[in-house]
Amino acid sequence: MDIRDVLGRISLFADATTAEQRAELASRCRLVTYTPGMVVMTEGDFGGFMLAIVTGRLGVTTGTERTSRKIATLGPGEIVGEMSLLTGARRAATVTAIETTIAVEITKVALEALFQRSPGLLDRMGALLAERRTRLLGPAALPASEGRTREIIEAMRRLFGRQGGVSS
Repeated sequence: MDIRDVLGRISLFADATTAEQRAELASRCRLVTYTPGMVVMTEGDFGGFMLAIVTGRLGVTTGTERTSRKIATLGPGEIVGEMSLLTGARRAATVTAIETTIAVEITKVALEALFQRSPGLLDRMGALLAERRTRLLGPAALPASEGRTREIIEAMRRLFGRQGGVSS
């Protein structure tokens, strides 16, 4: 299983990075396996990693065990944990393995090295992240999307130690 190929099939990376950048990032990532019932991420925690799902399915829920609400089921080609990892925000949901799942683990350290070599990448990824969030939230989020893009990029700049304004 080639991690570069997995990253190339994820729009956040395919649309924002070059093949060379994906190869560099892949060299700093690892494959992880989760068995059914394993909690992968916990709502409220800080995110030190995100996942790109290769095989299997992960369930996404919010709330406590008593008031848990299913948000999504994610499968191959999808990512989870990106907003928390890239902005420093706390996890917005709990993620649990529904079936045996293999995923690429992408850490903050792996991304820092990439952002140091390619400073413009942070802005591109921030814009794609904001666009993805707007699509997930639907048309009601469109009026705030430009401001939200700036907020996300600025949060990423603070987290990854980059200063300066948002480029257009």
